[in-house]
Amino acid sequence: MAQPRRLGAEGSQVRTRFVDAAEAILRDEGYHGISARQVAGRAGLKTQLLYYYFRTMDELLLALVQRVNERRLERFEAALASSEPLRALWELNSDPSAATLAAELTSIATHRDAIRAEIVEFATQFRRMQGEAVERLLPATREYDSAGVVMIAAALARTIVTESALGLVEGHAEALAIVEDMLARFEKPKKANRRASR
Repeated sequence: MAQPRRLGAEGSQVRTRFVDAAEAILRDEGYHGISARQVAGRAGLKTQLLYYYFRTMDELLLALVQRVNERRLERFEAALASSEPLRALWELNSDPSAATLAAELTSIATHRDAIRAEIVEFATQFRRMQGEAVERLLPATREYDSAGVVMIAAALARTIVTESALGLVEGHAEALAIVEDMLARFEKPKKANRRASR
């Protein structure tokens, strides 16, 4: 009976180099540029070694998706702990480098079921977490549903990042002015309440 092929350790520096290389290629060249040979070349390692650590390219891409998700959770927790959590959540959603990588992974996900399933599962949970956070952060007398606020903020941030990369900026300054106004309105009462409770 054939023995299952042994894989390299998850915490290995070599494994990390492959994931780093895949991330760099997606950022710099897009999903069309990603292949085992290119990832190995960018990592400065042999292609055969990639398959010692990952059975398939999908496994490598899943490792990258999981890394991106972990980073988003870390930034989310840091945003909630900041003095202006709503602003920090907006900045998390509107980070151009994160949006570029997310767009490339989404493009891959349209062709690879395992990647799509991982992205959708995490995004559903993450959107729910953001909604719950916004529910707690918005003033009690608010007139907006938190799930709707999260969806609008995420969509607006993604649109601004995507269009800016193309050089299309019509209406961006005006939309950002509205966001700034809303953030100021929602964050000010919290600051005043913190000062009053001291």
